[in-house]
Amino acid sequence: MDKTVKEADALGKILQTLFARLPVSIDIKGRSYPVKIVGIKDSLYLLVSIPGKPSSEKTRILFLTHNFHFFHGVFTVTGRNANNGLELLRVQAVKVSEAKRSQRRVELESSESDPIIIHNVINQQHLRKSIGFVDKSVEEIIQRHAKKIKESYADSLVYLSDRMDNRLRIMYNFEQSIFVINRHERSSGGSNFVPMEEYLKLISLNKIESRFVSEICVLIRYKNYTPLGYVQVLSEKSMDTEDYNNITLFSAAISRDVINSGFFQESKEKCIVEDISRMGLGFLHPQSIFFSRSFAVGETLLFDMQMNRELKGTFRGVIRSIVNTDRMFRVGCQFFNLNAREEQLLNQFVDSKLGPDGGKQAPGTEEKNRQPGKPEESTQAEQVSEISPPASDLVEASSGLAHSEPDGSVMEEIPNMGFDSGEST
Repeated sequence: MDKTVKEADALGKILQTLFARLPVSIDIKGRSYPVKIVGIKDSLYLLVSIPGKPSSEKTRILFLTHNFHFFHGVFTVTGRNANNGLELLRVQAVKVSEAKRSQRRVELESSESDPIIIHNVINQQHLRKSIGFVDKSVEEIIQRHAKKIKESYADSLVYLSDRMDNRLRIMYNFEQSIFVINRHERSSGGSNFVPMEEYLKLISLNKIESRFVSEICVLIRYKNYTPLGYVQVLSEKSMDTEDYNNITLFSAAISRDVINSGFFQESKEKCIVEDISRMGLGFLHPQSIFFSRSFAVGETLLFDMQMNRELKGTFRGVIRSIVNTDRMFRVGCQFFNLNAREEQLLNQFVDSKLGPDGGKQAPGTEEKNRQPGKPEESTQAEQVSEISPPASDLVEASSGLAHSEPDGSVMEEIPNMGFDSGEST
């Protein structure tokens, strides 16, 4: 039976335990797109990075699936910043129903083509925790690169840690580097970098010497996903795009060498994929100590996947199900905030099997495709029923949820982003 939650305390729990921690999608004109939840405010507000061009929508529909339940949230837009695509949303209600698969999948078990292989699997949470216990080989890599960077930029720093400081946190939340040409002239590298207003707040908390006018700070990432640290360069003179590109290369080299050192405990199993779609996949993994420690519903995995000889990359997914079969464990994953390159590779592969745009129906759109004149037809905001279960019932589907980012990747307090006022609630 479907349930609709309207009670403030219950809604706050849903946002904290589900929307802040699991892959979330948005419904835009009947199509689903992944969104990034940047922050939470007063339990009932989400700061969300909306894909695509700015719009004047007054209502947003966000949804996710967890433990075989579909969570369909109705939000009111209370603030919008057209410059960076951020919107401040106030939750009005969340409808909870049984999850049903609505996308076609490519079944591979009986396929005549070469199998899809997953390898180098690692738990994202364990990945970040391991940075707190770096060994001598990793320290030597960091020291070697730090020395090389100082040859070009005397006032530089390589920061690698399992704990997010303010600088690392703000870059991760905005998914952008810092590029400030001259902080006294309030100029930065452009809209693709951390906003100048946020940078000025940062340095008001984390002071830098007055002689520095320019800063470039680039994330060090594990295979372009999980942040491990950053390379920071300060300068008494304005830096330019050439400097930014150089520092980006330094960051990429550090990431490559740390990964190649074998420090991260990745699964050495070569796992066979049984089925795959644009939204997720299912693969087989044998029982092992690594499996017992790393695999649980709600955990986030990073893995390399080779779909064919040409299409291969690193992907990220949240575990949705684990089933013990006669042979081994079948793990069902939902893709989570993929990089643009990997998303393109995935679409290219699915297109080759299902045809262009095959299987792109958004979850839950069947509610909007009913015949005109039916009593069930209504607007998305009106599809909320009057059932409002107590708070104790509402998180039944979210029990045992693991946090994929242990250091609070979602901020508790949202920065002032210069929002235009939206519809008042």
